[in-house]
Amino acid sequence: MVKGMVSPIDLFFKMGEKATGGDPERQADFIYYMVWILFTAFFWMFLLNCYNLFVLKDLNSITWVLVGFAISTIQYFSLKGMYDMKQMRKKPIKPDKDLGSVDNMIQSFNEKEVE
Repeated sequence: MVKGMVSPIDLFFKMGEKATGGDPERQADFIYYMVWILFTAFFWMFLLNCYNLFVLKDLNSITWVLVGFAISTIQYFSLKGMYDMKQMRKKPIKPDKDLGSVDNMIQSFNEKEVE
């Protein structure tokens, strides 16, 4: 490779930085919306193949019904986890008022060791 020339792999990964600006929250949102697209596509594939299997009696659709169901289920649980994380990011973090001093924390650890 010629010195000073950027590799195609470097260019490929720099595209992601341009899309999100290097911000981890924007990257998480970007991935969340991409997973929605995947879920929608595979769920649609599942429904279409269910129609082919049950209405049109096309037995060749069995495999694609199973694939669509499996991937849609995985995507659903991924979306649920990502949605929960997104909701947690929106809530402000409130410090616990019962922390006390460092000496109190050390004393509580020592009390637990004795028990």
